[in-house]
Amino acid sequence: MRKLIQFLFIAVVLFLVEYVLINQAAILFLVTSAIIQLCGVVITVRLLLFDQRNTSSKVAWIAVIFILPVLGTISYLVFGRNPATRKFSTAQVTEKAKLINAVHAIPNNTNEKLPRLSKRIAHLTSIEPIKGNKIEILTNGEETFPVLLDALRKAENHIHIQYYIFKTDEISTEIRDILVEKAKSGVEVRFMFDGLGSSKLHKAFLAPLKEAGVSIHAFDPISSPWIVRTANLRNHRKIVVIDGQIGFTGGLNIGEEYRSNTPDFRVWRDTHIKITGQAVIELQESFLNDWIYMENRAGAADGFISETGLKQYFSPVDMGDEWAQVIYGGPYDKEKWVRDSMLDLIDSAKESVWIVSPYFVPDEESLAVIRRVAMSGVDVRVIIPGKGDRGISFHGSNANVKTMIEAGAKMYAYADDSFVHAKAMLVDGTRAAIGTANFDVRSFRLNHELMVFLYDESEAMHHLKRDFKKDFEDSRLFTMKDMESKPLLTRIKEVLSSLLSPIL
Repeated sequence: MRKLIQFLFIAVVLFLVEYVLINQAAILFLVTSAIIQLCGVVITVRLLLFDQRNTSSKVAWIAVIFILPVLGTISYLVFGRNPATRKFSTAQVTEKAKLINAVHAIPNNTNEKLPRLSKRIAHLTSIEPIKGNKIEILTNGEETFPVLLDALRKAENHIHIQYYIFKTDEISTEIRDILVEKAKSGVEVRFMFDGLGSSKLHKAFLAPLKEAGVSIHAFDPISSPWIVRTANLRNHRKIVVIDGQIGFTGGLNIGEEYRSNTPDFRVWRDTHIKITGQAVIELQESFLNDWIYMENRAGAADGFISETGLKQYFSPVDMGDEWAQVIYGGPYDKEKWVRDSMLDLIDSAKESVWIVSPYFVPDEESLAVIRRVAMSGVDVRVIIPGKGDRGISFHGSNANVKTMIEAGAKMYAYADDSFVHAKAMLVDGTRAAIGTANFDVRSFRLNHELMVFLYDESEAMHHLKRDFKKDFEDSRLFTMKDMESKPLLTRIKEVLSSLLSPIL
């Protein structure tokens, strides 16, 4: 009898909804349209008068809302809210401060004179450069994955692993199985992945990790309408820390395409970096900062910053004499540490600035800095994909080619049957930055990112220089004739993508 009543109730509700939709559709449409347009007006006023983000972002959102009222308003409510307004729990704020204060209080035994640029970046970010490192550049998946797998298998105390994308294919399964094996042998394993970038990581794939005792966090998963506000603010970092002594970061996620096993591209061109030595402290700090945020509980930092914890997690030994400075930041920081450090590096150039990025969609300030450096006579070269993986970003990148050429820069399109995903900068052949940040608005303002700044005339620097020269050879130089002969449809796509770039 109870089920019959429930069925009748549902039937009556469905009938009433159908009746309203059929007989009152016009009124319903008008009321809905009026509400949406009112929301658009309110959002526009709020953007103009009360929002602190940059002008280009405001104009882009207002244009989208004006041109596409329904889609634009809904998109803003889901993706457009200012990250500066995000509220954090007392535990998240307190535990992060405890971690940062404890790590930054660790004595730095370096008595040598700091590289000049590193002092500027340290003053900007409060993150010091650290000597005592061995730096290795790893080109493409063919160099990166064997070295990474070997280091994971040799772990004795702990493994901290974090990726934006972690797939469920062959290389992903191999790494997962190593983590399971190490966890069963007594090694502490903490595994973190972005809740959107790795949203296809299903329970069956993660089950062996949980059964082995691996601690797992999905960073800001989109699991309810309430936390959809974080949908556009993703953790794009790729970090592996092993025993507090070895660290990896760079452009590669975990998936077969990063080994060039993809039907879409002949070669997946990427760059990763291995750090052995003192600067691993800063990679560890970045990982644990995100881990504590996801733990969201009082005392989350205590185990890492106790006397025993500092010895276990933050006591790397000297492994070389190279400098490294790990800068990380995200959308909730008051200043854009990663972007501004990259701009400081560009601004320090006297002879050359070489950049490779899959997405070259800078904000106004960044574009102005790099154009000014090019107009000053510095050899500015930028490599972008000849074939893109995402339409809007690809056309947005190409929209900036002409203005860069006009400033005197050389713009290159990588081989059009391959994809360049590396994120690297080389300045004057003596200073570099390698990491996870693209040269675009999303990495500068919306993502959690990390870049490693290098300051030595070292084998790593020479390796990076060789890679750049090889990439130039494998790329096509854009000309003004290319710009003038673009089809009208292509120009329209680039204009529209450029308009949307501040909110991508």
